[in-house]
Amino acid sequence: MPGILIENQRLRLRILPAIGAGAAEFSLRSPRGAWQPIWRPAPESPSHFNDLACYLLAPWSNRIAAGRFTFAGRQIQLRPDWLDGTAIHGVVKDRPWTILDRSPISARLAFESHRHADLNWPWPFDAAARYELDEQSLEVKLAITNRSDSAMPAGLGFHPFFMRRLWNDHDDVAIRASLAGRYPAAGMIPTAPARADEVTRHLAAGLPLSTLDLDDVFAGFDPATTITWPASGIRASFTVSPNLNHTVLYSPPAQPHFCLEPVSMVNDGFNLLARSAPGTGVTTLAPGQSLSATMAIRIDAL
Repeated sequence: MPGILIENQRLRLRILPAIGAGAAEFSLRSPRGAWQPIWRPAPESPSHFNDLACYLLAPWSNRIAAGRFTFAGRQIQLRPDWLDGTAIHGVVKDRPWTILDRSPISARLAFESHRHADLNWPWPFDAAARYELDEQSLEVKLAITNRSDSAMPAGLGFHPFFMRRLWNDHDDVAIRASLAGRYPAAGMIPTAPARADEVTRHLAAGLPLSTLDLDDVFAGFDPATTITWPASGIRASFTVSPNLNHTVLYSPPAQPHFCLEPVSMVNDGFNLLARSAPGTGVTTLAPGQSLSATMAIRIDAL
């Protein structure tokens, strides 16, 4: 598979600059010495961003209803690019990035929107990403800079697909996260403020994920969030920048993977901001201003 491979004795990551600077693989060396995927591995020849193990979200995360919103008195119409008629997951997810530098354990990449005449976003911007491994952790940094002559709305996020099982088929993976509330939604578009419910209580208790069928956005990202594979004896612990203050969970029970996504803004946040909803997480970037976010995942034995 093409791309950039960075690794150490314990962790390995493969990055695909040609598909959004996303990751095709994030693996842990198992007790038997084999590489075990932590994130769902991409196929040998991925052709779509949703084939990836993880992709980068900018300059917004999740959905914009009908691809339409108002900002600073301006009506914006984006091309819907998802089956439900929304514009989804930003515009860097499926575009080629430039490699700036790399080492055996790190890589830095860049994106310039002005090089893409058909880009589905009216404000020019630059983006930068950096991946780095140490023996225990993966750290991913993402930033965007407004290169237009007017303010623009923005949000960032990360979209990893975690495996439900590692090397032990008896894993019943569990997420522990104390979240402020789950947004009532229709078609993943929020319809009311977030509130605590049976799902937030389930997650706060760290119960197995197997009973939850979710495609939901939550207010908050718990700095003590963990994912545990009990039979394999592995725990993943998150550290994220404070501006990643929303969480998206996607957990179809029939699939061998699930998504836990730290994001800065709520689904359809641009439209909620236009309606003066509180706590959207949308950032307004002045010309030349930047927004950055960091996600680190530490992998430990129980």
